[in-house]
Amino acid sequence: MNIIITLINGETIEIKPDTYIKTSKALSSRFSDEGDTYYLEQIFEGYFKDGKQYNSIDEVAKIEGLLGTSDWFTIGKDNSRSIKTSSILSITRE
Repeated sequence: MNIIITLINGETIEIKPDTYIKTSKALSSRFSDEGDTYYLEQIFEGYFKDGKQYNSIDEVAKIEGLLGTSDWFTIGKDNSRSIKTSSILSITRE
């Protein structure tokens, strides 16, 4: 089964079980004693098939949960392009 992520610019990204994904969440420590610092916290890095899920039947729910809790994602192990999750238009099962 393949999952298709469609971005708001019309680009599509195909996710297969062996697709390598990195996701991160933006954090701010501006309320800390350390001053204003901004950074990313990695949420997941690995192959899509290795990710945890609560519903083992629905792969779309798995990717929706992962990307829904992330701010940025990268597809591919050697890819230097990060995509903002707010640019996702839809996620469908093919």
